[in-house]
Amino acid sequence: YEILRCLVGSEMCIRDSDTIDLLRHFGKDIRQPKYVCPTDLKALHDKLAAKRQEQLQRERTAEEREQAIKDEKKFLKEKGMFFGLVFADELISVKVIESVEEMILEGKAMHHCVGTYYKRADSLILSATIDGRRIETIEVSLKTLQVVQSRGACNANTEYHDRIINLVNNNINLIRQRMKAA
Repeated sequence: YEILRCLVGSEMCIRDSDTIDLLRHFGKDIRQPKYVCPTDLKALHDKLAAKRQEQLQRERTAEEREQAIKDEKKFLKEKGMFFGLVFADELISVKVIESVEEMILEGKAMHHCVGTYYKRADSLILSATIDGRRIETIEVSLKTLQVVQSRGACNANTEYHDRIINLVNNNINLIRQRMKAA
């Protein structure tokens, strides 16, 4: 590190230390001048840092995939009794979200935090749609069998909000029947 500090000045020493660490991580020979004294130290650092970020993202994705598989099994065990449950009126259809992936997609599509609600053992999450287009996401407490919340995109209420809540409340009996049968 001292040699590098002398060559490029003290303001670059943190980046240089990072660069040396990255070079070591990728198995490069740090005794080679082309690595420790490149013509553009910042460009080398940025290239190695980006490569490391991509590597970390791939590792994270693999870990997340493994965790999702574990979570999916738990989700299936806790919520499987409700799968296939759908109720509707003339316009709105409400269905149970049936997988961790579907829950995550619902959260992304609706721009709210429901994507992590698959971990909530005491909640049932439903999706209200009109002609297949998501309108609101509904959370029902499995302890009280009451609607905890119903939110449209970006956590806003839609013009159908009260109608959706009434539709769920009018069909809460179907949820109760599934719980008793299990």
